[in-house]
Amino acid sequence: MVIVITNIVNVIVVAIVSVVIIVCSIGIIIASRFQNKQKKKYKEVNSLINKKKDATFRVKDSLTKEEINNIDSEVDVDKLMTDLYNTYLALENKIKNLDDNFDDVLTGNLKEFNINRLELFKQRGFIDITDGIDLISYCITDYNKKSLKFRLTINCFSYKMVNNEIVSGSNLEKIEKIILLEYVKQKDKWLISSYDKIYEKKLSY
Repeated sequence: MVIVITNIVNVIVVAIVSVVIIVCSIGIIIASRFQNKQKKKYKEVNSLINKKKDATFRVKDSLTKEEINNIDSEVDVDKLMTDLYNTYLALENKIKNLDDNFDDVLTGNLKEFNINRLELFKQRGFIDITDGIDLISYCITDYNKKSLKFRLTINCFSYKMVNNEIVSGSNLEKIEKIILLEYVKQKDKWLISSYDKIYEKKLSY
């Protein structure tokens, strides 16, 4: 009788152990399959990221000549951009030479601000100079018949002087600047209404 009971207990123990082993094996198989799926998904996502990693730098941020002409069929885009750039150069030249006659380059609050700024410069013997300008690129980023945005990338000398002594910047080492200008059209003349320096760094040679 004891032997029979022992055999029954052994059978039950073996059965329980077998069930546990089977359940664990099933769990391991399911976990393994899930892990493999996760690895596959990770590889797919990683591959997609690598393919798109330069997408940020390819975001469209300028208008083509065709797009501008679709808005205004009469505008000569190449001549317009040349005129916009020359107006910018005239502005920097006036500031450098403390010439506060901004009638042909500035308008609005920016005009009044720079007139007052140059008056203060004259009183303090201060000069803000942007010189030796090399154009890297320019483009129109927004356009309608009355206003536009114009982005410039230049290399230049940029320095400030007080009583003919340089107090900041350099007239020997150039820097790179990215400038965003807004223009408004007044009597067939595009005048700068906003000036925003959005990037600046020293050039390394």
